[in-house]
Amino acid sequence: MKRRENGWAWAFALTMLLFSLAMMLWVPLRARLDDQLADIRLSLETSQGRERKQQMEYDQVTEELPKVREELAAVQPQADAAAEEVQRLKEIRKELRARKKALEQEASEEPAGEAGAP
Repeated sequence: MKRRENGWAWAFALTMLLFSLAMMLWVPLRARLDDQLADIRLSLETSQGRERKQQMEYDQVTEELPKVREELAAVQPQADAAAEEVQRLKEIRKELRARKKALEQEASEEPAGEAGAP
């Protein structure tokens, strides 16, 4: 009978040893998984917040876009006219610079011609 009790004691000890080993492996693994899960939840909350903000900004832009297009349609002719005016003024400036250069050349040639005449 002692042998039977001794066998049960060994079986119990072996079972407890296996259970302890399993717990030694399971507890750190579970803690690591819990940390990863917490990080993923935080990342998900951050992403959802960012998505809500982007959706709000998109809705705002979608609402304002027709108004801005109307303003552009109203201002575009003025902008085109201003661009044409700038181009016209550049052409005039170019012509005036050419005339100025020609007049300066004439002025520099006249004193040389007058100096030899008296």
